[in-house]
Amino acid sequence: MNRKRSIPGEKSLSGLANRSLGFYTVWVAHLGRRYGILQGLSRRKRPAGTRAIARACGLHEPAVRVWCEAARSLGLIGYNGKGYRLSAGLRRLLVDGDDLRFLGGQFSYLALRSLDFAAFDDFFRRGAVTGAGSRHLREASEEATRWDHTSFVKFLLPRVPGLASRLRAGAQAVDVGCGTGGWVLRMARAFPRSSFTGIDPDRTAIRIASGKWKAAGARGRVRFRVGSGGEPMREFGPFDLAYLGETLYGVKDKARLLRNVRMALARNGFLVLAEGLVAAARHSWDVAAQLVAAMGLDFALQGARFFKRSELEDLLREAGFHRVRFHDAGGGLWFVVATADSKRSGSERGGAARVPRGDR
Repeated sequence: MNRKRSIPGEKSLSGLANRSLGFYTVWVAHLGRRYGILQGLSRRKRPAGTRAIARACGLHEPAVRVWCEAARSLGLIGYNGKGYRLSAGLRRLLVDGDDLRFLGGQFSYLALRSLDFAAFDDFFRRGAVTGAGSRHLREASEEATRWDHTSFVKFLLPRVPGLASRLRAGAQAVDVGCGTGGWVLRMARAFPRSSFTGIDPDRTAIRIASGKWKAAGARGRVRFRVGSGGEPMREFGPFDLAYLGETLYGVKDKARLLRNVRMALARNGFLVLAEGLVAAARHSWDVAAQLVAAMGLDFALQGARFFKRSELEDLLREAGFHRVRFHDAGGGLWFVVATADSKRSGSERGGAARVPRGDR
């Protein structure tokens, strides 16, 4: 009788092999988004051949053919003998940035950041953190934070009704570390009665953000300025809302930034932070916790690290913020909401569901 013999460690070897497939899934998904192939397939009602896809996207057909076969083998697209198609479920995951299950931006972030990983050589051998480790960070961050902005509108605002009603009525809001303006532009479209200011020290990012606003044919209610949250912001305020989207972790003088933000807020103004948080030891097996721990290498290359919840609470209290609430958006991302009202203090926890971003 011929029986298959088990090999010691076979199960763990299989798991590692799957990680290799994960690497290619990230890159195939990113390339499909970068060159518009996935977006094009999402708009088609019928399957399409590689020639039709290449023609519609203005791409080299042999390259499209290789990509389609790779994407099909990884389960990203389907093939029915006549052409390739993108299912409705994968459209939501890979293309629709307004869906809370969207993962496409995360894949593109990982692919783009990997282009900077040659800088690990200097980091490991000399402990040096150089600009070479952040060359693609602006573009990568723009991709990753698309989901953050959707989550802000669809996940956070229903849990903070006072903030939502202010934005609907007409509020003054500032995005500190606005990058290329994704949050500001998204919010300006969603809340036409409110005004938004984006501040960032990166002149190129501000130029891109301003260009996007002008290209949309819109005027007023939005302004972008080169600046740093480390400087007083009174000339721009007072603000009803200050948003720091995955910004604070990379700031050297975090306490000074938070104090300046508090001084720029109107009475009872809201501060909203979006940050990844290190999971407690009892949750270290969780998929989101594993992702945050692995991304610690990425952050180290930026000269930064993820916060612990207790660290963030202490920083906010020392800067004069109170009524701190933590909302778990999933995937390792937390929204932290606080106010500058000194009449009440304490830290409360929001009741958000713990759903890893990849399992939505």
